[in-house]
Amino acid sequence: MVKFIRYQKLFRLYELIQPYLKYSLVLEEKLPCRNVLVLAPHQDDESVGCGGTLIKHVKSGGNAAVAFCTADNESRDEESRNAMKSLGINDSVSWKYGINSLAEQKDLPEKMINLFDEKKPEIVFIPFLLDNHYDHRAVNNALIKAGNSKKYDFLIYAYPVWFPLYPNVLSDISGVWEGKAKAISCYKSQIATRDYVKMSLALGQYWAQVKGRNLEVVETFFKATFKEYVSLGKKVLAET
Repeated sequence: MVKFIRYQKLFRLYELIQPYLKYSLVLEEKLPCRNVLVLAPHQDDESVGCGGTLIKHVKSGGNAAVAFCTADNESRDEESRNAMKSLGINDSVSWKYGINSLAEQKDLPEKMINLFDEKKPEIVFIPFLLDNHYDHRAVNNALIKAGNSKKYDFLIYAYPVWFPLYPNVLSDISGVWEGKAKAISCYKSQIATRDYVKMSLALGQYWAQVKGRNLEVVETFFKATFKEYVSLGKKVLAET
């Protein structure tokens, strides 16, 4: 369910994230760690938001795990299993909450804490704070609540799905784009209504041209420490 953001929130957001932005976008050839965890509100967010970076990371010997917050039906479960194979990931968990219900799940922060303690990630991927979906922002609110209980030293890489964020880090996925497209295409039930492959490619090509250097397609992230991201989230999401 899309719940649109007030324009004043967007204006305020750019004021708050300005200290994190650089005139010259950082291009990371690889992730600066070994263990990464993806928080995917829905089965397909992981492939659309950061699938290319995950493929590169796994191919280089890194570890990746995915936590699906919601589940839809057996057909979509099968789609997600196929997508995981395309990404090269064999570590995933599903909390099987209902779609559009995450804001109501009081135990979601505790589940995150338990997962962080178990997986000990060095990077956590999550939809950006104001990604324009009710469940995506609910996952961020749960992360903020988790941050009120425990402090972590992992990095946050916030990715876009429904909101083309202003990134401070780019990942070159030109060499693995076909693999990402294959993973997204596993979700036949979702691409039946919207061409997520085309959406992802268009966004990635745009930022590749912004950066230059003969890049073809990239993935975009807003990178911050856990502490910085939680602090920013408290300010941005206070009235959403």
